[in-house]
Amino acid sequence: MWIRVCAMVGLLAANVGWAKTAADIPVKDFWKLAEFDQIRISPDGKHLAATVPDEETRALVVFTRKDRKIVGVARFTDNRQVGAFAWVNNERLAFTMSDRDGRLVRPQPRGELLFMRIDGKEQAAYAGGNRGSLLTRTLRDGSDYVVVTDFAPSQRREQLDVILYRVNAKTAKSQRIAFSPVPNAGFIVNRDGEPRVAFGSRGYEKGEIHYYDADTKSWRKIMNQEETDEQITPMEMHSDDERFYATVAEKTGPHGLYLIDSDGERELVARDEVANPSGLTRSLDGKEVIAVEFNATNFRRQYLLPDHADAKLLKSLSNSFPGQIVEFSNATLDGNTVVFTVRSDRNAGEFYLYERDSGKATYLASSRQWLDPELMSEMKLVSFDARDGRKIYGWLTVPKGSDGKNLPLIVNPHGGPHGPYDDWNFSMEIQLFASRGYAVLQPNFRGSGGFGREFEESGYRQWGGTMQDDVTDATLWAIKEGIADKDRVCIYGASYGAYASLMGVAKEPDLYKCAIGFVGVYDLATMYKRGDIRERDSGVDYLEEILGREESELVARSPARQVDKIKVPLVIVAGGEDRRTPPKQSEILADALEGAGKKSLLETFYVQPGEGHGFYRVENNVKLYDTFLSFFDRHIGPKAKDEAVAASD
Repeated sequence: MWIRVCAMVGLLAANVGWAKTAADIPVKDFWKLAEFDQIRISPDGKHLAATVPDEETRALVVFTRKDRKIVGVARFTDNRQVGAFAWVNNERLAFTMSDRDGRLVRPQPRGELLFMRIDGKEQAAYAGGNRGSLLTRTLRDGSDYVVVTDFAPSQRREQLDVILYRVNAKTAKSQRIAFSPVPNAGFIVNRDGEPRVAFGSRGYEKGEIHYYDADTKSWRKIMNQEETDEQITPMEMHSDDERFYATVAEKTGPHGLYLIDSDGERELVARDEVANPSGLTRSLDGKEVIAVEFNATNFRRQYLLPDHADAKLLKSLSNSFPGQIVEFSNATLDGNTVVFTVRSDRNAGEFYLYERDSGKATYLASSRQWLDPELMSEMKLVSFDARDGRKIYGWLTVPKGSDGKNLPLIVNPHGGPHGPYDDWNFSMEIQLFASRGYAVLQPNFRGSGGFGREFEESGYRQWGGTMQDDVTDATLWAIKEGIADKDRVCIYGASYGAYASLMGVAKEPDLYKCAIGFVGVYDLATMYKRGDIRERDSGVDYLEEILGREESELVARSPARQVDKIKVPLVIVAGGEDRRTPPKQSEILADALEGAGKKSLLETFYVQPGEGHGFYRVENNVKLYDTFLSFFDRHIGPKAKDEAVAASD
């Protein structure tokens, strides 16, 4: 570990291009853990801290900015590892912890918050056990105090009591600031760490927003979703310390960004024509919101305070890295030295240091320096009209150097499905497929998040229906445009994407040549009997809303009940410790295939011990994607093409 940490903290001066082409990059290189997850500078600018992961743990390393000398390390030899971190002041840091829960290899949040001095000593632990804690705000006032949100088990069914504390980072002793009036809540605090807004839920579609009166130290409800049917999500306080920013789900079209006052009155600030707001950018001192971002289509940043010094800096840095996304990490207390990140569809992430007084940016490190962005493939926004005229957006990645025509195509519906969506970002999976010569199409079908409430809810009770038709129409569009060779198209997805893949080959048996389902759900009725969603009353309410209870409908929309229509080769893989889509789902599908006399279609089926809803360990991912690539190669890749040519001779 020490050799590895020392080598990393040397911070490479340039990317290393070991491979001549993307095809030369080993599968393992796409799944190696990042060298750095986060890099942040101390308030006085004298030190940098970084989280450094490996397969055994994730360490927090502190080193001098001037000569990169390590001064402190937090590394744990038990099952715990460092999660996220922040500077409390020049001498102390706060960091969260995660661990591997029993047989599950992917680290899981512990709800534990630790503090340490920059030399790694004087560590103090806060919370943990059956109470979870979340670092809510560092105060940037030079003190030893931070603001923390605690989540405590409640006597009320499936609800957590939420409490805001002021915590000393030296002693880990706390003083209560406020108790949330609504369970399962989050707090919005001002820059001094004082509560202003609490927002939570008493169940599915039972959200509430409360505003805090500092004089009376009491809460007042300003929004009740049960009464208004409005979906409002608070995000940040305005600098006036009275109003707060929130997204509001409009009746049609994308969400808007609003400023809401203490009485619930609102003012529209920004709204895109297509995409929901995806995030806010604060000024480096934390006092102002300077911009809002949208990313469901091409990434767009709208500056709310274009004349602010930090907005001007962010615009200037973005102009220096055209075609990439520049984001602030943090800055020194005086704002002169800034750590920022640069990323794109082809760049997994780079860290830079900018000096305001000299106007110079210095490269620090890459997240995955062994993946040369010049060898990666471009991800392009596409759109098409579905069969009913609805415009659907998605992303197309074609192999670098390809003319983009007559390619083997992998149709890749995302998981979720309600809420998540595919955006413009670096994907190891997509880049791996493209490096092997495959085009990848990622449609944001109805039901996806990112495009407004109506678009998302139009997918409710449409699993296997309109949602599936959108995926089919995306495939037909790619064939019509000449992007895909109609005889070399496969469909692959994880979670709901696995459902859509298997439902796709059941509903359109002649469209695809093969299908892969990874950690998928294949029998809808089983979602009411197994998995973590049905463990909560609100989860059952959610399932009833999106799926319904009608048995005949659940059967008709379950791939495992439609195996008689499937006639293409399959790969099915599950995680042995998956609680979201338990391996029983995959076993039901495999049993149904065998019962229908179609066991031979299932070319590969396995359950990976120790893994959950998505694989974590490198060797397990290498095994997984070697299996996928070999399967694609046989059915739509080079081997399939060679066999087709030989058959025509």
